[in-house]
Amino acid sequence: MANTSFTGPVRSQNGFQGYSTDASANVSLVLSSQGTGVVLNASSVPFFQLTATTVTTASDVTYTAAQLKTGLILRDPNGGARADLFPTAASLLTAVPSAVAGTSFIVTIRNTADASETITMTTNTGLTLSGTMTIAQNAQKDFLVTFTDVGTAAVTIYSMGSVTF
Repeated sequence: MANTSFTGPVRSQNGFQGYSTDASANVSLVLSSQGTGVVLNASSVPFFQLTATTVTTASDVTYTAAQLKTGLILRDPNGGARADLFPTAASLLTAVPSAVAGTSFIVTIRNTADASETITMTTNTGLTLSGTMTIAQNAQKDFLVTFTDVGTAAVTIYSMGSVTF
């Protein structure tokens, strides 16, 4: 059964925000099922919506902002080491139009190679990379993508460490 009421901030993908700083005030919103959106109670357990993107191109790849937003990229370097690029800061900002400085999300890139083929993530326009950007065979790495300036489209991508699978 769906919740029909909740307390906490409300935010839509397109930037609408509704909240009250007065604890005695009530905010009333009509909630209905449309499209593929999800309504979350800010005080509930976090909910993650991931869709794996598979990339098997036998050359270096520039990922799209849409691929990063899926949260999980399964990358087979397909025969050799690859120097893949993150998308530009401007394309990330376009894909997350409600972003403000500090808005962040995590993406995991998993190296599914069948041989010793390394993926090295490289920079693009408006990006700053922080940490080790290599992903070995049978390893995955989480990256924290953080908007540092939305006026000039600047993003810092932090390496959050590797896991072997």
